[in-house]
Amino acid sequence: MRLSLLPKKSEFFVLFEQHAQNAVEAAEALAKLLGDFTDVENKVRDIHAIEHHGDKLNHEIVRHLNETFVTPLDREDIVGLASRIDDITDVCYDVSELVLLFKVTSIRPPAVRQSKVLVTAASEVLSMLKNLEGLKNLEPHWIKIHTLENEGDQVWGEAVGSYSRDPATRSRSSNGRTSTRWWRPRSIAARMSPILSRPSW
Repeated sequence: MRLSLLPKKSEFFVLFEQHAQNAVEAAEALAKLLGDFTDVENKVRDIHAIEHHGDKLNHEIVRHLNETFVTPLDREDIVGLASRIDDITDVCYDVSELVLLFKVTSIRPPAVRQSKVLVTAASEVLSMLKNLEGLKNLEPHWIKIHTLENEGDQVWGEAVGSYSRDPATRSRSSNGRTSTRWWRPRSIAARMSPILSRPSW
């Protein structure tokens, strides 16, 4: 394998942008699924395809890293950044899979709100990465992403509170056990919430 002393012009940063754009598409696809809850299986399949493309981009970044002697960022930072971006697409697919697994028939408003926050956060990550090569004007993006993280935490808290108060999610079956209708929406919301913390490196 031939190693280059210097990376090709903006090679890693181009890949980061492509990876982040893919994450935005995953978040938008999830928001579309939750906001228009029809043709669910095909929409989940589309999200899976986006997630698979994200894995390929992640592998491409690692491959370039292994072939480059001098890197524009620390190697650990390159791997960590690629992994965090990949987390966004992974969680979008995980949430869509939970929808199928739990045989969800309707989507509650907090999940729709959370998905919209995720789209905005992912879009902000993409905007930030477009400035990453020069390492300039990054702070405004960090601040906005942190604000969105707080908004996502608020949506999550409100969702858990509404689920716990809703008699429909606390009903009991004939054997006296708590119905799974309680933890199904909670599990979906819980899986989506942490990812809003991941972009704020």
